[in-house]
Amino acid sequence: MDARKSLCCSLLAVTTSLAAHVALADDWQRIEAAAPFIDTEGVFRTPACSGSPRLEGGEVVATDTDYAFFIRDGDPRRLLLFFDGGGACWDAGTCIDAALAGSKLYYPVVDETPDELAGFGGILDIHRPDNALRGHLQVYLPYCTGDLHLGARDTTYPLPDGRDWTIYHRGHDNVIAVLEYLADYYAEELGEPPQEIILVGASAGGYGVLYNYPAVAQRFPGVERVRVLVDSSNGVISEDLFERALAPDGVWGARENLAPEIAAAFDGTAGGLVPGLFNALGWRYPGARFGQYTRAYDAVQVLFFNVSSNIGNPERWFDPMQLLLSGLEWTARARASMWGTAFTTWNYRFYLAQGQTHMVSFYDDFYNEDSAGGVELSDWFNDMIERRWLFGSAWRNASCVPACLPPEGLDLTL
Repeated sequence: MDARKSLCCSLLAVTTSLAAHVALADDWQRIEAAAPFIDTEGVFRTPACSGSPRLEGGEVVATDTDYAFFIRDGDPRRLLLFFDGGGACWDAGTCIDAALAGSKLYYPVVDETPDELAGFGGILDIHRPDNALRGHLQVYLPYCTGDLHLGARDTTYPLPDGRDWTIYHRGHDNVIAVLEYLADYYAEELGEPPQEIILVGASAGGYGVLYNYPAVAQRFPGVERVRVLVDSSNGVISEDLFERALAPDGVWGARENLAPEIAAAFDGTAGGLVPGLFNALGWRYPGARFGQYTRAYDAVQVLFFNVSSNIGNPERWFDPMQLLLSGLEWTARARASMWGTAFTTWNYRFYLAQGQTHMVSFYDDFYNEDSAGGVELSDWFNDMIERRWLFGSAWRNASCVPACLPPEGLDLTL
């Protein structure tokens, strides 16, 4: 890797309220976030992973609850924050029962390694000359809380034997831990914020970048050049999930830290959440640009829509016919949502690709994708980031219609 060792040494020297521990390997640094701490707003934060239950020798034990994030050296004037995905949970069936049955619907621990991250492709591949982000200071935010990076609450769910089990939905606290670390670095080492911030969220991470955008803006005021890519996070969820997780008394505690500029997006229905977030942020931050990518029949998003629509009937979660019906409804609603957002949010564009594959931003397919009217996704993304004037730009609303089905047909064996 061609990272700058001078910044690497500076990061090692930073003293923050998190008392982070740094380990180096393959240019990625693992930062262990200490807990708890009080953030710059005076809010008590408790970074943690979920504490999901697992079976060990017939006993129910907790998974590792320590949270960590990763940094790779680069130009500090240009900052990339990558929010990872990994499912969600919002009741005893999804948070507890599925985990104990070995069919986890969310990742419960930070198990990434620096070596693994060094092998990622897409926008994290610093060896590609056509990667517009190859020189950025890169920060990778793992996801292990089942709450789309929105949570700030510990919630108790029943185990099958009747005992209680606590899940730490602390996704938002984890994000704040990362932002506080970075804010300290920029203030103490550089004396000024970055000139450019790129926010990319994949799957659950896509919701995370939208929800946490105001927190980023608060800690890095005055940065006008902000670009956001939401990868495979269309917000087509059931009203049941919306009420259980995102209502004022929802299990994730997402309303406890809700920024005023996005509060209205949570006052409507489930289908209006993501369009409302794009619209609110787009008009509140006119200097930013917002892009949304998805495949037309995204299998993972269809699965979670199906689960959330059949929360009391787990036998339907993986049923092929039920998945087909949910898939047809999901794709219609996802397309309507993107077109509706495009009509109401002037600094937003979407890319609707052919097929079922979930996520693209950290895969090599990012550079091969051109199924939306022949527009190359990498050109679309690069123009969103770098092009000053958008007339004639590849960054436009691009759709695979009418050829959105995968050439090999739909695969419903999830």
